[in-house]
Amino acid sequence: MKSMMLIATLLISFAGLVQAGAGHELKPMHGGVIVEAKDIDVELVTKPDSLSLYLTDHGKPIPPDGGTAKLTVLIGSEKKDFELLPNEGKLEVKGNFAIPKGAKAIAVIKIKAKVITARFNL
Repeated sequence: MKSMMLIATLLISFAGLVQAGAGHELKPMHGGVIVEAKDIDVELVTKPDSLSLYLTDHGKPIPPDGGTAKLTVLIGSEKKDFELLPNEGKLEVKGNFAIPKGAKAIAVIKIKAKVITARFNL
């Protein structure tokens, strides 16, 4: 009986270690909102003159060369779509943007043969 308790305790201990090591802390590196999608960290930065997506894998930037992204921003019942293209290490669109707090955004990113969907609460 004691050996069964010891085995159960060890299994529970190892399961906790595996789960603790699986994730990582998400910290925005560019002042935006960051989420994890398909093991890729996606950071959305909204500024009055640009919308940018930065992609990283365990802190290493992923070059967006040849990639594109469609960003859909939902502000209340209003929906706006934007096409982001590679620009200096990020996917970006320039323009005049007013994205209020409380808006939601969905990015569909196509890089090489991979499609990543990320959802943001702004």
